[in-house]
Amino acid sequence: MSNEATIASWILRNALGTLNETEKQELEAWRQSSDANRLLYEQYSNAAQIAQEFRLRTERNKRISRHLEAFVHQPTTTRGRIHFMQKWKWIAASVVFVMGTGAYFLMENRKDPPSAPASVKAEQIQPGRDGAILTLADGSRLLLDSVQNGIVALQDGVMAKVVNGALVYEGNGNKMQYNTMSTPRGRQYQLTLPDGTKVWLNAASSVKYPTVFIGGERHVQVSGEAYFEVARNSSQPFRVTVSNGMKIDVLGTSFNVNAYQDDDNSYATLIDGAVRVTAAPSGNSTILKPAQQAAVLTTGSVLTVNSKVDMEKVLAWKNGIFNFENVSLEYVMKEIERWYDIKVVYKNGIPDIKFWGKITKDVPLSGILIALEKTRVHFNLENDSTLVVLP
Repeated sequence: MSNEATIASWILRNALGTLNETEKQELEAWRQSSDANRLLYEQYSNAAQIAQEFRLRTERNKRISRHLEAFVHQPTTTRGRIHFMQKWKWIAASVVFVMGTGAYFLMENRKDPPSAPASVKAEQIQPGRDGAILTLADGSRLLLDSVQNGIVALQDGVMAKVVNGALVYEGNGNKMQYNTMSTPRGRQYQLTLPDGTKVWLNAASSVKYPTVFIGGERHVQVSGEAYFEVARNSSQPFRVTVSNGMKIDVLGTSFNVNAYQDDDNSYATLIDGAVRVTAAPSGNSTILKPAQQAAVLTTGSVLTVNSKVDMEKVLAWKNGIFNFENVSLEYVMKEIERWYDIKVVYKNGIPDIKFWGKITKDVPLSGILIALEKTRVHFNLENDSTLVVLP
């Protein structure tokens, strides 16, 4: 009769589809020979299921391997950089590790197998997608998530319609009414304003704008993060204001605004053209050149300019990428909260960890956690929407 280690191996291999017919028959005969064997078979099968989940997840995420190279650096505990993920090759080893430790746990302790890690549970939490809420001047709200094409509103001669999943305004109205487009967490959307200016909204963001631009300026209000490609009109300057009092004046240009309420600063980054950034209430202002970034403290009292900006990182969100090059764990978690619509809490403070890496934003939450779990940071996923960061 085969020993217990061999039986455990057969059960795990059976779950992975690598057991031959002779071994299957001997395994079944062993299982039927006693009640104790049947109970042990069930216990081993639970551990095998965890291994199987890892294998299936690996197959689903092979396409990610072309895009993913990530590194982590822990300055307070580790010397140098730790290579914690490169093209997902280590996942195969993770499956073997789970099989081995699962069988050992059951043989030595005869207790319930360990529960699936947070990365397995997080497989069900899908990434964000295109979608937004349009609030009209009369307060009515329209959900744009599933609308691909068609007219969604008519307002005094101005038509708002969805064209290939983006909202576009057309027409010549003579009454200024304000609409607001907002993206909940886990959503992003594209908008073309009445003057032809294009706006991309990141998750948990909003832009308030008139249905027609009348008067000496074009004025919109932003919270969260947005990318603008402003239609040129020298006789009607374009102005953006954000919640902390930052003002951006342009004639025709491309720039990014990042002004989330839970950050200490708001940022304006110029792609091309020229903009003037003003901090209120201090009134301090500066004119940016391409590839420069202005930062305004949330109090509006301090304005600084950075001329060494990583433009790829600034625009990563618009290009469907998480760019975690030289960023803190807190930065990573804020990005995860907004994109996956979850809440992140820290068990014992925020670990002092720096990350280097990039990953596409179209992966389930598990794709991010697999990478992070290769560091000294671990997680529990509670109530399917709260991610607890463990020490």
